[in-house]
Amino acid sequence: MGRHERASDKKKQILISVILAAIMVFSAFGVMLGTVSNEMRYGKYKFAVQNNVYVTKINGQEMVFYYLPKQIEGINLSSVVTNKIKEAYMVMITFNPYETSNLQVMELVRYDLSQMLGKVVYNGVLNASSQYLDFPVLNCANATLQTPVIVLNKSDNISIIDVDNCIYLNARGEEFKIVRDRLLYSYYGVIQDD
Repeated sequence: MGRHERASDKKKQILISVILAAIMVFSAFGVMLGTVSNEMRYGKYKFAVQNNVYVTKINGQEMVFYYLPKQIEGINLSSVVTNKIKEAYMVMITFNPYETSNLQVMELVRYDLSQMLGKVVYNGVLNASSQYLDFPVLNCANATLQTPVIVLNKSDNISIIDVDNCIYLNARGEEFKIVRDRLLYSYYGVIQDD
């Protein structure tokens, strides 16, 4: 009986080893398949996820976005708006410094647009503020065709509208990243607008 028990134990050990090996092999395939799905496409652009943002190359330069084009293409944006920014000599960006609940994300979006529009950007505030002494007061009265004003405007409705060369990026909180991405996608031709 001793030999029979040892042979039975040996078979159980081999069976458990085979099952564990199979689990490890299938786990490795699962990891490989999961890695492949981190890359998404939109038209001719490939997006990769890096540090919770989407990265793609536009004109040979890596650019960072918070949303994929497919997620935000439904926000209306006229090509007139993006062409106005492209053809402008300079762009002014302004915001209300007293919107404390939105201030951090508005600052991020303002900075991103200043860096990513690839033209001279003049930053200002809608109201004089001791926190922004170096920023001039800029509003829609300063807007011209050669120097449109982009207003980061707190609103419950996400939208991008142009009123007499004053372009309102309407959003609230983290939604400012949505209008930032939507404007930049159109500006660089990733999303084609009417």
